[in-house]
Amino acid sequence: MANFKITNSTSLEKASHKSGNKKRLFTGGRKLNSTVSFSTGFTVLFFIAAIIFAEVSYIYIHNKTQVGLSGNSQIPSPSTVTVNSSTTAELKPPPVAAAASSPEEIASLNLPIPFTSQAPTANWDYLHNEACEEASAIMANAYLTGDKDEVIPSARVETEISGLTVWQDSAFGYHFDTTAEETAQMIRGFYGLKATVQTGYTLQDIKDQLNLHHVVILPVNGRLINNPNYKKPGPIYHMLVIRGYNAAGLITNDAGTRNGKNYPYTFNTLYSAGADWDHSINSIDQAKIIIIVSK
Repeated sequence: MANFKITNSTSLEKASHKSGNKKRLFTGGRKLNSTVSFSTGFTVLFFIAAIIFAEVSYIYIHNKTQVGLSGNSQIPSPSTVTVNSSTTAELKPPPVAAAASSPEEIASLNLPIPFTSQAPTANWDYLHNEACEEASAIMANAYLTGDKDEVIPSARVETEISGLTVWQDSAFGYHFDTTAEETAQMIRGFYGLKATVQTGYTLQDIKDQLNLHHVVILPVNGRLINNPNYKKPGPIYHMLVIRGYNAAGLITNDAGTRNGKNYPYTFNTLYSAGADWDHSINSIDQAKIIIIVSK
């Protein structure tokens, strides 16, 4: 385009020489030539500016994409974050909580629960033959109220058996063969202790309660636990106190014999013999149930 205009200017100059107006047209040619040069320079500058603008725009858009919508000109590294224009704070991984150390499992435990036979004076009449529920309640209360006697004095036991039978006669209308729930009611009503019944239990359940210094009373079919101290065939319905455990099994206070202090049974023996009294059939069922007594 520039060459075309320059050639045209020369033609104009020649024409002006022939017409006698050389000076005027030549001067006009110089102005035209100067205009062409300016136009060419402006086009070049505009083209260069367009290139620079395009390059700057590309860099800006590229950085904007990397930084994201935050508009920060610097992308935080995984280990730092910008707090303000002059401060950076190090991002540290959250502290790992130390693994909670579980308490060391107790290998054995034997609570100092005072013992009594259900016939403390060796009078195995009908009342005392049926007094295992009362004797178990008496032992639980003695322990939970801080009695330090290893064996509860027989006179006190007799007094408490009498008081418990009177309470049951008033509450239930009878005092023989009370269920686990009725026995728990008797303990709550007569002694003011907490007594709850748990149906279904494991060895660990019993250990857990003993570890809390609670007393566990267990109803069983006495003829299935094979205690050689019982008069044959043994009581069909019986309750005993579990006071501890060790590697061999459970440690009990079995009121059904004068030799029942710290009497050992395996867990399987007692669990298999588990029973509760059922008034509807006037006999026992095979319920697996325990009474948990606490303050």
